[in-house]
Amino acid sequence: MKISRSAKTAATVRPERRRRRSLPALEWVEDAAGQCARATVVGSRSLLVENHTGILSFSDERVRLNTARGPLCVSGSDLTLRDVRPGALIVRGSISRVELPCVGGDAPDEG
Repeated sequence: MKISRSAKTAATVRPERRRRRSLPALEWVEDAAGQCARATVVGSRSLLVENHTGILSFSDERVRLNTARGPLCVSGSDLTLRDVRPGALIVRGSISRVELPCVGGDAPDEG
């Protein structure tokens, strides 16, 4: 039995489409399980970070937190840590930059 070229192409394309559609759902599961760090910025003076795994370094100009995907860095001036709890904390001060870890294809194109 011969399989037409279009049938072969359709058979190879369909699994790829399913895989792409299911990835966002997997990210939600990972987030719900508490494996992804979540950073919520309120204005330029407050940042809530949830699901971090520890403080790597802290100064009044930079805070580095460990996450499952790599370090999360907050830069600014007069930074302080507030409401420090296991897995969550608030960074207060004049926040100028938040650098999130990127994995795989999440990195912006450079060039």
